[in-house]
Amino acid sequence: MNLKQVEYFVELVKEANFTRAANKLYICQSALSKAIKQLETELNTKLIDRSVYRFKLTPEGEIFYQNGKKALENINSEISKLKDSINLMQGKVAVGIPPVLGTMYFSSVIYRYRNLYPDVDLRIEEVGANTVKDMIDSGQVDIGVVILPFRHKGFQIYPAVSAENILLVGKDHPFANRDYVSISELENEKFIMLDKTFTIHDRILEACRNFGFEPSIGFESSQWDFVVEMVAQNQGVTILPPKIFSRFPSSNVRLIKLAEPFPWEIAFIAKEDKYLSRPMKQFIDLAKEINQ
Repeated sequence: MNLKQVEYFVELVKEANFTRAANKLYICQSALSKAIKQLETELNTKLIDRSVYRFKLTPEGEIFYQNGKKALENINSEISKLKDSINLMQGKVAVGIPPVLGTMYFSSVIYRYRNLYPDVDLRIEEVGANTVKDMIDSGQVDIGVVILPFRHKGFQIYPAVSAENILLVGKDHPFANRDYVSISELENEKFIMLDKTFTIHDRILEACRNFGFEPSIGFESSQWDFVVEMVAQNQGVTILPPKIFSRFPSSNVRLIKLAEPFPWEIAFIAKEDKYLSRPMKQFIDLAKEINQ
């Protein structure tokens, strides 16, 4: 058994399909099938249950997959340490970033990183916020971007961006000329909210409930710009991070500080036992620097 056979088998299990796995590995399907059969012969056991139509591992295959994946992670980690030991900015970095956060906070980070470190193979995966954790768990990405709070065990958290959320109202709203508004004063307001797929949705609910009321939600949307436009049309108020508004400015909207602000915090996450290579650390540090 050699390392390449283990890599092939782990990739096959991840894809659960010989054709897709072969494409990912840049080999032909017959070569992959041959390598897996050779591995089974050497181990004297069946790893794949071929008696069923869909892809399925045998119990031995499940054990081999889990141990093989862990072994590859350890090997890659040690290789990263070796490269760091001679201070080379080389290697690979895979980062999972939700698309909206990528547009707002990371486009310039990616551009500068690639110019500063051309020998690093930087791969960006645009994925939903809820998918980032799963991709790190499966080893598809090294680090990922999430909005705090992040309440999952087994992860390291590296804060990157912090700002106070602000209240947005229409220019003719009674609050429009105020410097500050208390959350308690929003009890009778209609809220235009980002939908439940966004962390800030739950943060707004939590903030209102802390003041003893349930916010009246007039409309929910998955589009930041639509939320801002609805506020501009005096359809309600909303609470957003200031950088969101800078992406979708409107002369018909006023920004007001909250008397009881709650933060908008973005962080990188990685597995708790993950060795962060120098290229990974540099990406995190650059993101902090640019988004100060």
